[in-house]
Amino acid sequence: MRTKKGLRLVYDQNTACLLSPLEYSLYKWMKLHEGDVLSREVLLRDVWGYREMGDTRTVDMCVKRLRNKIGANRIESVYGKGYRMPA
Repeated sequence: MRTKKGLRLVYDQNTACLLSPLEYSLYKWMKLHEGDVLSREVLLRDVWGYREMGDTRTVDMCVKRLRNKIGANRIESVYGKGYRMPA
């Protein structure tokens, strides 16, 4: 559901969360690939649309904000690989 200023209202595990457009895109992509480990490179390419993968903390910061909104246990860090939303 859309709200003012482009924010999206999602329900994750019976909790309502307001997500920015970028957080929503990341959330939607991770839900689509639930259970899969998604590398920073894959997320930068598929969610952000980056063609070149420089050294960036963009993904880490967006994941941190998303975890704060939907719950830290909803997105796992897989050391040296990326992130996973448990199935």
